[in-house]
Order: sequence, then C-alpha cells, then structure tokens
Amino acid sequence: MNKEKFKSGFVGLFGRTNVGKSTLINKIINQKVVITSEKSQTTRSRTNCIYTTDNMQIIFVDCPGFFKPRRLLEKRLNSIIYKVLADVDIILVMVDISSGIGTGDYYAFNSLKDRQQPKILLLNKIDLISKIQLNQQRKKLKGFDFFENVISISAKTGENVEKLLKILTGKLPEGPQYFPDEMVTDQPVAQMIAEIVREKLFGNLSQEIPYSINVEVEKIKKSVNRSGEKIIKVDCNIYTERKSQKAIIIGKSGGMLKKIGKQARLELEDFLDCKVFLEMWVKVVKDWTKKESYLNKFGYLNY
Repeated sequence: MNKEKFKSGFVGLFGRTNVGKSTLINKIINQKVVITSEKSQTTRSRTNCIYTTDNMQIIFVDCPGFFKPRRLLEKRLNSIIYKVLADVDIILVMVDISSGIGTGDYYAFNSLKDRQQPKILLLNKIDLISKIQLNQQRKKLKGFDFFENVISISAKTGENVEKLLKILTGKLPEGPQYFPDEMVTDQPVAQMIAEIVREKLFGNLSQEIPYSINVEVEKIKKSVNRSGEKIIKVDCNIYTERKSQKAIIIGKSGGMLKKIGKQARLELEDFLDCKVFLEMWVKVVKDWTKKESYLNKFGYLNY
C-alpha cells in the first residue's frame, strides 16, 4: 500500500472587519495565536497560523479586514490584503451572518471575485440566528456563484469546522511540510507580546481610541533569580496621536494603565511560561497614522 501523499498550502482568510476570522483560526489551532476584539481593525498585519496533521499542513493567513480606506494607515492595511490574495492557494471569505450580508460583504466579494484560486464562503455565527433567518440571508448570495462551497459555521462553538477542514484537505495541493510539527505561528515573540498588549488596550478603551494606538516592544531581557526561576522583563511603548488620548490610556492616578498592564502581564506569563515584569510608556506622536516614516517604522509597509 502506498503511503498517503503529504498535502500543504496557504489559505487566506478574508472578509470585512470583525466577522470572526481570528476566532476561527484560534479554534482550529486549538490555542490563541491571534488576538480578537469586538472592535474593527483588530488585525493589522499578515499572520501565518499553522495547522499540522500527519498527512497535511495548512498555513492559515490572517490579515486585516476589508474596508474602504480613508487614512494612510488604512491604505497600508489594504495593501496587505491584496498581497495575501496574490500569495495563497485557497481563498476563504467569511461573513457575520448574524448581522446580515451587507454592503461591506459585497465590497469584499467584488474585490476578489476575479481571482483564480478556489474560493469558499463561510457564513459565521450561525449559533446566533435561527435556520429561517439563515435561509433568508442565503438568498442574498444570488449572483455570487463563483464560490465553490458555501459553509455555515460557528467559529465560537466549532460547529462545522471539521467539515471545513475536510473540504480544505480535498483542495490542497501536494506539497512539502513548511514548518515543524510544534510550530503554530511564525510571528516573532516580540510581535506576539505587542499584540497581547494591544488586545488589552482594545478591550478596555472607548470605541475611537484603539484605532490611533500602536504598541512597540522596545526591549526583552531574560534573567534568572537566585532560586533559578526564569524571569523576562519587557519594556514597551504605546503610541497614540493626541495628548487627550494619552490621558485616557493612563487613566486617573494611572488606574487604567495599571489595569491593562495587569491583564497583559497575566496572559504573557501564561504565554511565556515564566514570571514577567512588564513596563509600559505612553507616547504621543501627532497623526502617526498619516505619516509614512512612522508607518514604515511600525511595519505597515506599502506592498
């Protein structure tokens, strides 16, 4: 009997912002590899998330959500999307079916309909609606017959996720194993730390402030105390655009920053499996989201 040939490939996950793309990846990988938030524009970079079995390896590529850009930062985020579209073997498109298929989803559909790769549509959050509502929304898909499969899923509960993986396996080309078995993301540790801190900022601040925030890890220092316990000290900068935003991030008597720091430190200790000392400084760079020099510095490159 011939051994089953190994299959591998890159699967891009697209859709408008805040439809559950990162939640799905975390569910498939079975651990947190990308941050999530109810606020839009949470994902700001290309992240390769790796799912490996005995006979296949899927590299899920999480990237920013589709939206019509207004600021330079948003234009840079959109350029990441189109770079990913050019690179992947399979295109997954996700919609939040509980909110209804709308203009933002149609914008995403029309942005990728002419791509040559196989395209699969995911109707996410079916746990939040009835079957009647789901069928009503499906009627809005008339005219978008370029999707080879339409799958109703719940990224939160895992419903039909195994079905999705089976379909992806069937579409993957034969190929090499790109990453080791134990590797679940190719993000550098510093980037993972920055993302965890940014997630806590998103979770604790009002609606508008997070879009003007960037987190940069300045230094990571490893040491061992007298008891032989490993310790990691992390220094990071939180950038925002206005002094008024800085005051809100810090909070009264530093209360908000302490709260965010505690939440981030606890998750970092779990992630790094050691004691963590986290220090954060809030810095104001006026209109950094509109300045090419800072966008380049923070890694928002124009592809």
